[in-house]
Amino acid sequence: MSFNGVSQPFNLQAPMAKIYTIINNKGGTGKTTTTLNLGAAMARLKKKVLLIDLDSQCNLSSALGVPHSEPHVGSLMLNSVGWDEVMHDHDSIKVVPGSDKLLEYEVMINSEPGREYLLKEALEKVQNDFDYIFIDCPPSLGIYSINSLVAADHFIVPMQTENFAFIGLDKILTVADKVKKRLNPQLELTGILLIRYTSRIKFGQAVVSNIESNTQIGKKILRTKVRQDINLMESSAFSQTIFEYAPKSRGAEDFMQLAKEIRKLYGEK
Repeated sequence: MSFNGVSQPFNLQAPMAKIYTIINNKGGTGKTTTTLNLGAAMARLKKKVLLIDLDSQCNLSSALGVPHSEPHVGSLMLNSVGWDEVMHDHDSIKVVPGSDKLLEYEVMINSEPGREYLLKEALEKVQNDFDYIFIDCPPSLGIYSINSLVAADHFIVPMQTENFAFIGLDKILTVADKVKKRLNPQLELTGILLIRYTSRIKFGQAVVSNIESNTQIGKKILRTKVRQDINLMESSAFSQTIFEYAPKSRGAEDFMQLAKEIRKLYGEK
């Protein structure tokens, strides 16, 4: 294994990275914002972080100023390139870009034996080199999202606090449950993340109250809520994380709190 052309021995004693997939089968729910800034928060906590863009819209790659051309995550999954060829640096974070050609690659991936395991097999080669790996999924439950669930230890579902936001959640949880039973028994739901929350709007408060009182999903809501913050949108437009763009903003505060909550959930300091 080597980074930046420097050969490094594969350390069998090193702890493996915790792999999280950020998933929702709807667009505009904050998946990329969460992947980007939760990863950046972990990096601020001195953790080694890898981000993977599985979306053909390439929003994560664009938000980090990473070119989304060949090679990309699709060519990595098909084992046609090595990790050294596909990883980019942003600040202290490693990034594997997506591509608008991922839809074309989907045809080739679907023809591969064991197609659900391609990302998992690729990640096994670098899992000892990171503390956290976060995967940004496309707004669907197709082969890329299934690959992310098979590869992951945990998954997070970001949701906006708006009417009908939770329509489709049952489908996500059902698919994840099938993946757990058939393909990846280690997969666990970390929680549902409420994002773009504003306590000043009564409707938002009512939605959150309704969700938290739901006997099926109320206990799965993460304590941290990511508040509405224009800085979160502006930071990605300037190819920066919230911690680079506005380190004292509400968005930066919330994502740091989220990182600490997640670490605490799994007994980490």
